[in-house]
Amino acid sequence: MRRHPCGIIYTKDFADYLRDKERREAPRHPGKLLSLEYVSCAEGEIAGTSWWQLDWIPTPAAPPETQLRIGETPVAIHRQSRRGLKNRLLHFANGSVIVRR
Repeated sequence: MRRHPCGIIYTKDFADYLRDKERREAPRHPGKLLSLEYVSCAEGEIAGTSWWQLDWIPTPAAPPETQLRIGETPVAIHRQSRRGLKNRLLHFANGSVIVRR
């Protein structure tokens, strides 16, 4: 496990997943980088529910302060997502990304 300076904890398996996805898909997304979004609902009918999303966004749409490296892979993680993921573990196993406390 590694802790990114922003507080996100990730495993080698997660870093490898991002690296492999970036290498496999980047040729179809020139000028873009991966963007990781994480949402956790604090109130309302779906309180306690959380989900993540990984997508490609234009590099100019990601301010420099949101551009991080997870392992070898550049990825944009918005401030609110970084805050939601702080002290959480990102792992990849059995074909799925897992977010744990």
